[in-house]
Amino acid sequence: MYYNSGQVSCPPKDPRMKSPATAHIPEEEEVAVNHRTIVGRKRRANTEAKIIEAALQVFAEKGRDAPVIDDFIKAAGIARGTFYNYFKSTSELLTATSTWLTDDLVESIEREIQGIPDPVIRHGMGNRLWMKKAESDPAWCGFVASIWFQGGFALKAPLRDIRLGIKSGGFACSDANVGYDMAMGTMRQGMIRLIAQSSPQKRKGYGDKIVEIILQGLGADPNKINQAMKLPLPDMRRPTRTVG
Repeated sequence: MYYNSGQVSCPPKDPRMKSPATAHIPEEEEVAVNHRTIVGRKRRANTEAKIIEAALQVFAEKGRDAPVIDDFIKAAGIARGTFYNYFKSTSELLTATSTWLTDDLVESIEREIQGIPDPVIRHGMGNRLWMKKAESDPAWCGFVASIWFQGGFALKAPLRDIRLGIKSGGFACSDANVGYDMAMGTMRQGMIRLIAQSSPQKRKGYGDKIVEIILQGLGADPNKINQAMKLPLPDMRRPTRTVG
């Protein structure tokens, strides 16, 4: 309290403060607009997922080059104008479908490796789980390797661990983007090799060899590489999507 000539007075009023009478209270119309925005975003996301899921089945049945836009419209049960609100061409939809598949896998992988504190070990385990999927699911492997993906969680998660590995000194690679390109290029080529292997016995274990080379290329310590390669791979608790 402030005192002046024996009388109590209030402290000076901060001109930045608003009284309850002048403070902004959201109007019903404003709340309704925000609600409509949220609902609209959810509806758009649901429609996009519906188109991609339908596209996955079409690509699985007809191959990646045969389908035309009418095939996707029919499979998704949507109007032509709705399709063009989301995708401009079949090639754009093809890439989106591949990214949707890979992001789904990485989400499951992240659930299993998030408790590993060392970014080098975490990156190695994540790559091993990715290649295990490629070994065990030839349809998924063939689809993803032939189209690959652009952006999404499948890009951000491994790039994050490479950056953290460089920062901690676990990776000797001088540039995270260069390390990422090397890792992804090696992994994709490994997946293409797996597609060519008709025998499950020949595919088994090839993924680990690819991951070991990637860790060496990133400049990881041999002891760390050995540790990452010897840890048992967990069974993924979250089911992953496939093709067909």
